[in-house]
Amino acid sequence: MKILFFLLYLESLRAKIPILRYALTIVFFGFMLIFGCANQQPPGGGEEDKIPPKVKIVSPKPNSTGFKSNAIVFEFNEYVDRRSFQDAFRISPQVKGDIEFNWGGKEVEVRFPFDLYKIDANKTFVVNINSSLKDIRGNAIAEPVNFAFSTGSAIDMGGVSGLVYNAGKKIAAVLAYNLNKEYDPTKNTADYITETSAEGIYNLTNLAAGKYRIITVIDEDRNLLFTSERESYGVLPFDVEVKDSVTLKNVNFYLKDITADVQTGPELDYTKYFKDTLLVVFSSVEKGSRTVLPEQSIFLFFNKFKPSREVFINSFKLADENGTPERVVFNWKNDSLVEIFSSSKFQTNRKYNLSFRLKLQNDSIYNYNLEFRTVSENSFGEMKGVINSNYTEYNIFDFPIKIEMEAKGIIPLLTYNFEARDSVFSFKNILDAEYSLFSFADKNNNSLFDFGYPFPFEYSEPFYIYPQALNIKGGWTVENVVINFVK
Repeated sequence: MKILFFLLYLESLRAKIPILRYALTIVFFGFMLIFGCANQQPPGGGEEDKIPPKVKIVSPKPNSTGFKSNAIVFEFNEYVDRRSFQDAFRISPQVKGDIEFNWGGKEVEVRFPFDLYKIDANKTFVVNINSSLKDIRGNAIAEPVNFAFSTGSAIDMGGVSGLVYNAGKKIAAVLAYNLNKEYDPTKNTADYITETSAEGIYNLTNLAAGKYRIITVIDEDRNLLFTSERESYGVLPFDVEVKDSVTLKNVNFYLKDITADVQTGPELDYTKYFKDTLLVVFSSVEKGSRTVLPEQSIFLFFNKFKPSREVFINSFKLADENGTPERVVFNWKNDSLVEIFSSSKFQTNRKYNLSFRLKLQNDSIYNYNLEFRTVSENSFGEMKGVINSNYTEYNIFDFPIKIEMEAKGIIPLLTYNFEARDSVFSFKNILDAEYSLFSFADKNNNSLFDFGYPFPFEYSEPFYIYPQALNIKGGWTVENVVINFVK
């Protein structure tokens, strides 16, 4: 279209009649002004804008009462992508009918098809602007925006907040369903909706008093429903009783990531192995490591030039610092990956050397060597603590309490699995390292955490995630570790 206008302008310059040239020029610039203003365009030049947009609520103010209009107005600190705002806008409880979005510069009026107070008198509405909102440069809003207003003289002030663990960098939708109504998250929109921040924090505000079932989903299709078999999810071990003017804190979810590879354990993920200089062999143990456990196995991945199993075994050697050969067992996962472990155990605080030969291109020979040292006996610490619970439906100690610890930064993955049967625990022989701690009540006694399911609904097993890293030091005891099963 602009090319057509430009040709019109050129023709005006060639016009022999001055008045015609003048008229064509005015028409050209008029069209350019109209169509140029019709499109949102990022300003040219200058440094690239990476600052996320911000929302200013103009009308009504947060927690306003006596709302008598059929529209609310937003103002932004910059121009935003209009379609993204429409995708990001949510109001709970849901308003029936078509909503209009009327734009003017950096403002938008959201107009409802009727006056809310006429059909929903004394009702609190919660507005949510989620992470779909972007400015015209494509920068997404930093965190979701929530505010409430009421068509009556009072406003609901119940709240629930917490964390969604195991979501990675994904934003999760948190959906709250009042159990006075039919619960079916596959077809019914939740009564209240919010999103997590980039850190996994969520905050449901201005809930009416009542009993709620709250779930979280990675809402891939953006329909605010749970899409079975396609979306990762989290459910709670309990339903939530909301009271007016009370915010329940630390109501946390542990997300079931359905995209995780359940067939391959993390110890088999060779992409995290240590590589040699020629990228021929990857090892689960770093060259020169001093943290190898006596019972630890070693994984070798042949990135290039896979040897036959017989040739590899015949050239393989593993001996300690005194030259004493170590008897080993080979466990082939496939033709490229082999697990090697001592037929007994490695000696503590001892240096070992692993070596073998590989035939490369043009029949050249590659000699691989891996030196490592096992940990000393004083490299292990102890952990002591207590388990608390406020569950009233059942005694949580009627079930085994599983405590799983995972070391940070150690390859291959180092984990400990303990079991407690009462409120006091003490565990020894934990390697010097920093650990995350996850604990759950094993209600079905299968030694695996049960995530539950959104629909048909099943509660998850009670769980607790320790809020900070546990720093275990060799020869020391970490005391006062508290595991809280609360609701």
